[in-house]
Amino acid sequence: MDLIERLRREEELADLLSDVCDVEIFPEERPPEDEGGHLAYSISGRAFARAGSGSEYILLEDGSIGFWGSEGACGRIADSLEEFFEFMVNCPYWMDYLEEDEYQDREALGEFAEEVFAEHVEDAGDIDFDLSEAQRELAERLGIEKKADVVDLLMRSYRSATREPRLIATYTEEDGSSHSGTGSVFDR
Repeated sequence: MDLIERLRREEELADLLSDVCDVEIFPEERPPEDEGGHLAYSISGRAFARAGSGSEYILLEDGSIGFWGSEGACGRIADSLEEFFEFMVNCPYWMDYLEEDEYQDREALGEFAEEVFAEHVEDAGDIDFDLSEAQRELAERLGIEKKADVVDLLMRSYRSATREPRLIATYTEEDGSSHSGTGSVFDR
């Protein structure tokens, strides 16, 4: 069963995904944000979800998942929808894990990931939300394994984010000048 279609049908499950991962599934796929025709992407695709900030998740033509950030970050984050959901569920608020220096050593990355998650749990506790329990429930209901060690998931996302071709967004100004990002979500 297609997880996106299931999330569109099951509002309670979609709400849980939003609460745990800050991912809101669109009622239907649509063209990615183009900022009034000024923004173009190096790889075509269809937006299927957004973050609370307005950033979008894009199913790219090659089946990988791209991210366009409302603050300018743009790039690939997963090589398939399956990897995307596994990453989101296991690494909620994934942008907090984007410290490229940490990815040079697996042990350091593991420690860093534990610290990031602990901060998320603490922050959620401040608003009486049990992130760990909600994450466990979400993983179970989606049929996704909840990993105790997320280093492999982070490394897989890192390889996806840094491989070619990169998803690059180019913004063209009214005067015809343009500027592009690097195509890596690590370059924020």
